[in-house]
Amino acid sequence: MPESSLERRIKARYEAMSAVEQKLSDVILASPGQLAMQTATELAGNAGVSKATATRFFRSLGYDSYEQARREARAARSAGSPLYMQDRGKEDANTSDLIKHHLDQEIANIYQTYQSLDRNELLTIVQAVANARRVVIIGFRHSQTIAHMFRSNLIQVRADILLLPSAGDSLAEYMADLGPQDLAICIGLRRRMPQLEAAMAALHEMAVPMLYLADVLAGHPARLASWIIRCQTESSLMFDSNVSVSAITNLLCSLVGKELSERKSSYLQRVELLHQQLDELEKSP
Repeated sequence: MPESSLERRIKARYEAMSAVEQKLSDVILASPGQLAMQTATELAGNAGVSKATATRFFRSLGYDSYEQARREARAARSAGSPLYMQDRGKEDANTSDLIKHHLDQEIANIYQTYQSLDRNELLTIVQAVANARRVVIIGFRHSQTIAHMFRSNLIQVRADILLLPSAGDSLAEYMADLGPQDLAICIGLRRRMPQLEAAMAALHEMAVPMLYLADVLAGHPARLASWIIRCQTESSLMFDSNVSVSAITNLLCSLVGKELSERKSSYLQRVELLHQQLDELEKSP
C-alpha cells in the first residue's frame, strides 16, 4: 500500500478520533472495497452517521473530497488487492450459488483465453522454446508459483531450464551470459513487482527473445516482450483466478514436448529411462 493509503491514514489517527469517527473508521476498515462502489450518502447510512460527518471525516484524513478517496479505492480494487475484493461473493444467497458463480467464471476465463490465442504465433513460440540454447523462467511473488509449474513441466521434455530468481541470489549472475540464442519466459500477473520490468528491460538490451505470460492488462513490461499471451484472471471471489494461466502453461509445455519428441533423439525417453534406472518414482500397482 502507498504510504498515504486510506488504511494508513485512519490507523495513524484512530486513537485521537471521536467515537463517531471511530465508528465510521471501523465500517471502512471492515470492507474497504465497498468504498469504491458507494456514494458518500450510502457510506454514511451504513455507518449510521450523517453525510456531513462522512465528508468532514475524509477531509480530516487529508483528502480533498470523498471522491478522491473513492478513486483511490477503485484503483486498489482494479489493481487486484485482496483487501479491496474480500467482499466479493457476499451477494450470493448460499454456498451453492457462490460455488456455481465461481465455477462459471473459471470456465469463462479458460474459454476466453483460448479464444484469444493466435494459432500461428503459438506455433512460433513453441518452436522458439524448443530450439533455444537455454530457457530462463522469471517470476516474482505469486507469479513465481506459475514459473515453478512451468519449469517442472518443461524440464521433463528439454534440458537447460533455469528458474529465477533463485533463493538468496541476485539476477545478474544468471543473466550475464544470456543472448539471442536463449529465451526467457516471464510471468507477470496482476500486482507485479517492479523487478520484473527491470529484468525484462535488461534482457531486451541483451536481445534475448521473451515470452510474456500475463493477465489481460499486462502492464508496462508488455512493450519489452517478443510475444505476449494474455490470460483472463477475473474472479467472482477475492483472489484472482489462475486457472487459465495454468491451462496455458500446460498447453505450451505439452506442445514443446510434442515438437521435441518428433526429433531423432528424445530427451523425454532418456529421462524416463533414468527414472527407472535410479528407481526414483513410485511403481504403479
